[in-house]
Amino acid sequence: MRKRAIYIRLLHKWLGLLVGLQVLVWLSSGLYMVLLDIDFIHGDSLVKNMQQTVTMPQNSAIDISDLRTRYADATAITLTPVMGKSLFTVSTPNETLLIDPQSGKLISPLDERTAREIARFHFNGDAVIKKASLITSDPPMEIQTRRLPLWRIDFNDAYNTSFYVDPFTGTLVTRRFQYWRIFDFMWMLHIMDYQERANAHSLLLKSAQVTGLLFSISGLWLLFYSFPGRRRKAADKS
Repeated sequence: MRKRAIYIRLLHKWLGLLVGLQVLVWLSSGLYMVLLDIDFIHGDSLVKNMQQTVTMPQNSAIDISDLRTRYADATAITLTPVMGKSLFTVSTPNETLLIDPQSGKLISPLDERTAREIARFHFNGDAVIKKASLITSDPPMEIQTRRLPLWRIDFNDAYNTSFYVDPFTGTLVTRRFQYWRIFDFMWMLHIMDYQERANAHSLLLKSAQVTGLLFSISGLWLLFYSFPGRRRKAADKS
């Protein structure tokens, strides 16, 4: 019995070394995620003009029937608000098109100047734009699975804010800033998914959970045999 206790104690020690650091990571990352308001992490305070009114264009050069004739393969024709102006969005099996009702001209994909204007229209601050880049491949992990291409507009503010604008619809797809990026890093550590940062059921996480469970069971076993009566019985049997 004494030898068994020695083996369990040795197992408990090594399991504690394995799981202890990860428990510290879980606690610290979880603390960061619960201390900050989730709406702040989403960057709600960084944006404005997200609720725009859609109105039927007046005195337009083109209407929905014209668009149906021009784009016979269209699956949907809608009105999309862009900087306070309602534009036609035509969805086809292969692409999405943005059309100005007043001129009837195709205006997508949007150029850099227009993408900057859209980002400025939605940015709730006075910081200047320091960089604009069109992402067509190798997207940063922070935009996750969103469809490319996207315009990335970087602002020169204290939060290193980036806005992502769809060049085919003119919509603000998402925004990212420093506290979100830290949150995303903490989430990666918390779920132990160091690649996609999205799988909360990874084999590594399950292994850590099993290790923690074994650590707890071995600790309970040692606690049970640490009582005086159990120690005397173990000594008598040995």
